[in-house]
Amino acid sequence: MPKRTDIKSICIIGAGSGGLSVAAAAAAFGVDVVLVEKGKMGGDCLNYGCVPSKAMIAAGKLAQSMRSAAKFGIADVDPDIDFRKVNKHIHSVIEAIAPNDSVERFTALGVRVIKAEAKFKDKRTVVAADFEIRARRFVVATGSSALVPPIPGLDKVDYFTNETIFEQTRRPGHLLIVGGGPIGMELAQAHRRLGSEVTVIEAANALGREDPELAAIALRRLRSEGVAIREQAKVVKVEKRGKTGLRVHVEGETGRETVDGTHLLVAVGRAADLG
Repeated sequence: MPKRTDIKSICIIGAGSGGLSVAAAAAAFGVDVVLVEKGKMGGDCLNYGCVPSKAMIAAGKLAQSMRSAAKFGIADVDPDIDFRKVNKHIHSVIEAIAPNDSVERFTALGVRVIKAEAKFKDKRTVVAADFEIRARRFVVATGSSALVPPIPGLDKVDYFTNETIFEQTRRPGHLLIVGGGPIGMELAQAHRRLGSEVTVIEAANALGREDPELAAIALRRLRSEGVAIREQAKVVKVEKRGKTGLRVHVEGETGRETVDGTHLLVAVGRAADLG
């Protein structure tokens, strides 16, 4: 069966925060827009990034405020945390925002939404499902996904990335985080405040791309709350330990050491989604 051909002014590939912003703005000016998305509307920000992480951070902040209420004349309390209900809270926030990024909303704005994988046939044509889309301009807004480094043994253990960590409904006993950038550090603090033991392993300096003075303040606070931060520590191997644990081998200034935990989060950076 021949492909149907849609000729539009703009074809946007990717319905994350970037693609949706362009689609909404273009449609508001009366431009013909077709939007192609193979995954979830809202992309990383809504489903795996900004929204769920900030919802978890908010829960952790409230728990921490209960531990340090004495300065307001209120007795400090060690909160009783139900991690499953915290997870439910996170997903309720996603569900509340999702209609703003939905197919229905953008269709109502006049955007043609195609839920399929997009591939360029030539420089003027994109193929998506049963459509060949020819457009004057293409916007590639496919974003990025978690970079998984080639660490020996990583393929033989269970691990989280930011795309899977928010599906965890049981509190990690000891969460090991490989990567001390913004994603790793914010999830380290959130999990620590929600009752997990947390160790961050960073090959260089934690928050190394941030302003050094501000990074130092943030790291002091994290350490004061009980987050263990191992800097200048390169992960050289990962392996299972017992039935439910795992062991991370690190190489640092003092030689090789091991760090044991129950769960592993890989947060070493992002890779562009261009495949």
